Amino acid sequence: MRAAYTNGVLAAFEDAGLRKFDAVYGTSAGGALAAWFAAGQARYALGTWRYAYDPRVWSLWRWATFQGPLLDQETLFNSIYAQEHPLRVLNLRSAPFAVFVTVTDAETGRARYVDLRRGNVLEWLKATGRLPMGAGPPVEVEGRPWLDGGLADPIPIRKAIDDGATELICILNEPAGKRKPETGFGAYLLKRRHPRLRSLIERHHLLHDDAVRVAEQPPRGVTVHLVRPQKPTGVSRLTRNRRKLQLAIYQGETDGEAFARGPGRSFLAAPWPRM
Repeated sequence: MRAAYTNGVLAAFEDAGLRKFDAVYGTSAGGALAAWFAAGQARYALGTWRYAYDPRVWSLWRWATFQGPLLDQETLFNSIYAQEHPLRVLNLRSAPFAVFVTVTDAETGRARYVDLRRGNVLEWLKATGRLPMGAGPPVEVEGRPWLDGGLADPIPIRKAIDDGATELICILNEPAGKRKPETGFGAYLLKRRHPRLRSLIERHHLLHDDAVRVAEQPPRGVTVHLVRPQKPTGVSRLTRNRRKLQLAIYQGETDGEAFARGPGRSFLAAPWPRM
């Protein structure tokens, strides 16, 4: 749910006509938002947040009573993204920039970066957001099992730099500060269910903090423009409060608009970097 802030930022970018990127990169919910943005539907995607309150999609009771997943991705993608609130897949496929989403190989723990313009869009979107404890078993695509990309690479900024990016915009959902380790019974169960991913689970907060450090202190020759909230949005992974989500979206819109018209405007008028 933290991605509500990012959706607000991208909607503001879209309104300002800021689309001349070489590529966009996203992980988990950020991958889904990269798809909406590439399809020219970042503003339209704001309508999907009402499904956070839809028991067909999100149900703690269903999960707690072992009747189904916490997040029902089959309904979210096959019914909502495909029919009720459709993602324009053809627009995405014809995007003038690459649209990379991160997925984690459930057997090896390695990250893979998939260009959504090629392959099964909805299946890869399921894979990048397949929370291992809340959304069901790994997604089978191309004969391999995949889980949430955030396990292996929560913020794929190093991948963008390795691909040759020298100027980036990095959108973060949280203000400055280190991420705490995953602890508690949930983390214990996750490691029991996916023992091969144990090290990734234990190091997840370190991977996150390393990516943020690169964004804040990029290597020589690389410029990173950070867009992030100055104060906590009040939204967590499990937030379903309508007002909190709306406020996070508004906060993102405000920050995105400020970035578009701020001191970085001369940069924004130049050929677009990867994000």
